Amino acid sequence: MAKADKIFGILLMLAITLLVFVNLIIGEAEIPNSAIFAILGGDASDNPVWPYIVENRLHRSITAVLAGGGLAVSGLILQVFFRNPLAGPGVLGVTSGASLGVGVVILGGISLSAQYGAWLHIVAGLIGALSVLALLMFLSQFIRSAITLLVIGLMLVFLTSAIIDVLYLWANETNTRSFVVWGLGSYEGLSQLDLLSLASFVIIPFAGALFLVKPLNALLLGPDYAASVGTKLKQTRLLIICITGIIAASITVYCGPISFIGIAVPQLVRRIIRTPNHAILLPIVFLAGAFLGISADLIVRLTANLLPLNTVTALIGAPVIIWTIIKLNKSYAQV
Repeated sequence: MAKADKIFGILLMLAITLLVFVNLIIGEAEIPNSAIFAILGGDASDNPVWPYIVENRLHRSITAVLAGGGLAVSGLILQVFFRNPLAGPGVLGVTSGASLGVGVVILGGISLSAQYGAWLHIVAGLIGALSVLALLMFLSQFIRSAITLLVIGLMLVFLTSAIIDVLYLWANETNTRSFVVWGLGSYEGLSQLDLLSLASFVIIPFAGALFLVKPLNALLLGPDYAASVGTKLKQTRLLIICITGIIAASITVYCGPISFIGIAVPQLVRRIIRTPNHAILLPIVFLAGAFLGISADLIVRLTANLLPLNTVTALIGAPVIIWTIIKLNKSYAQV
């Protein structure tokens, strides 16, 4: 890793740490900094409510880090596999597939106990996301045009949205309201068990992605080249389906469909560090996604939750995507 890349990674880690502490301070309840440090250290608090508030803020910050980092890594892997800088879990319909799975459960009024209900959401979201991604992977064997595959992904987004609209017809007002609020996106409300589950669904697949460094580097030059240097394309494809599907689906289930992070962050990182080596790109993209995720949450908190999370990520990510499209258009014009 080049010295500049190390410095950039260290700066990202320091910035994330600072934003986590800022998120612990900001809120309706004013808690002294000394009390926050004492609570984090396990000491007793003068105010019995403060530990619960600090714990909630800490859970929200960790969720933001995991969600932002996970979506960014998922987007990076999909962009490499589809050889398209506009690929991402949202654009290709993976997030929409997970939303459809959750929508079937919530809008369909399928209810279980609190213990098993959360796992039902996870399973349904995974089935929806992996189904969409598997279909795209299958079609990619016959469709060589990245733009055509991207259009198919967008059509799947519209298709899943249409099915969700149909589900609204049978849903009662309570279920409809719950699904609409969930669809706005939020890092809030995760219990310690939920946070541990989300962490496992993000960190374990991310660790698996680190074993795909060589195949991802080879895929940058195309599947034919990757096969010629010994890459097992079928196994790699299956691993990509599992890794990106599990990450995107779990984040969508716990935080709602969060847009733009998966597309925008990999593009920004590639412009900054300019290396094709995924041994460097994967961890830095995760850190950059975590930084954007917690920055978006900080903006939401500063506006007293008046701005939904998806609105903030769209305001940040949409200009990056427009800039990417302009860059692509210039590249095609020069050919």
